[in-house]
Amino acid sequence: MKIFRFFPGLFFLVPVGLMAETPKAVKSFAPAAQVAVSPAPALNILSVKEIGPLLSLRRSSYPVVGQAGNYSVALGDGRTLWLLNNIWTGEFKEKGEVALWGMIEGGMAILSATSPYTASGALSYVADENKWPLPVCSADFAEYAPIRKFWPRAGVKTESGYYAYYSIMNNFGPGAYDYFRVGQGLAVAEKPDGPYRLLKKGASYFLWTDIEPSFGSALLLDQDGWLYIYGRYAAEPGKYSAALARVRPEKAGEPDAYSYYSADVSSGSWAGDVGDAATVMENMPEEFSVSYNEHLKAYLALYQDAETGAVQLRTAQYPWGPWSGPKTALPCKKEEYCFGAKEQAAFSSEGGKKIFFTIEKKNMPYFYELVFSQNP
Repeated sequence: MKIFRFFPGLFFLVPVGLMAETPKAVKSFAPAAQVAVSPAPALNILSVKEIGPLLSLRRSSYPVVGQAGNYSVALGDGRTLWLLNNIWTGEFKEKGEVALWGMIEGGMAILSATSPYTASGALSYVADENKWPLPVCSADFAEYAPIRKFWPRAGVKTESGYYAYYSIMNNFGPGAYDYFRVGQGLAVAEKPDGPYRLLKKGASYFLWTDIEPSFGSALLLDQDGWLYIYGRYAAEPGKYSAALARVRPEKAGEPDAYSYYSADVSSGSWAGDVGDAATVMENMPEEFSVSYNEHLKAYLALYQDAETGAVQLRTAQYPWGPWSGPKTALPCKKEEYCFGAKEQAAFSSEGGKKIFFTIEKKNMPYFYELVFSQNP
């Protein structure tokens, strides 16, 4: 058992820069057409302030000492379901020390809090009788070797069940971060905490392969009745963009029901072949969020910039764009190891004038409050 010592108020250092996917060959996706539409509204930020960590080490559900992913799904009863691509286990010691034991690949938790200000320490993890967190996605060992990892990305509640889009990861070495994405899948459950059943496309769990966008990076259940699913892909070596798929929520479990935004920004041109998908956002990370903000009267994307580490915002009049240039909401120092910024839209208030987002710092998720000016 190894003891890690931390800075006061911070968490253990994890080389999250190693978490980037190994670049792979990708299809050549169509560029988005530039068609004249109404411009995206200006983003006037009044204030941004830190609320505090979502996970309280002194009050957390033992033995969890860290988590990543942190995509929340509103359950409609004052609770939220949190999809976590990994959970760090260990034991909290005095004087800011943690005995780090290991990592659970792909877990979930339910948060019984209606406000980020009361959320710290209120997570209940999907766990066994000994409170040990359980991986929620698994496959038959006849098809998948133990080197496979299943990472929940984004999820949604529909009338037909709870859906979780996940990444299928492959280990190539003994290190904790020796992995790369080999495809995307979808799991469904009758209850938010599972058990989750992995859906198949034909005989395979792969709904999208490694050379197709990682649909599930973000999603949006829109008022127009469509479920929009964003997926990042390598536009060229070292450069990543996002494509967009959509499906009716009641048909989310049917692979052939998905269509892909192809070109025409003004009307939205959709194709049945993923190879026709167009770029809708450039320079995007693996994890981000998209919501409709009533205060801004626009769609809002929130993410962490890969170059600077800053939390940035973009707006658009349609889910497919065109998206505005980035607006920095929160800078992040290199030594903070920031990762995975996303809005937690279930907690927004005042019609979207006040929103909340999380960002991981050394595998510890922190809540922030952002307030827009009265007149966007």
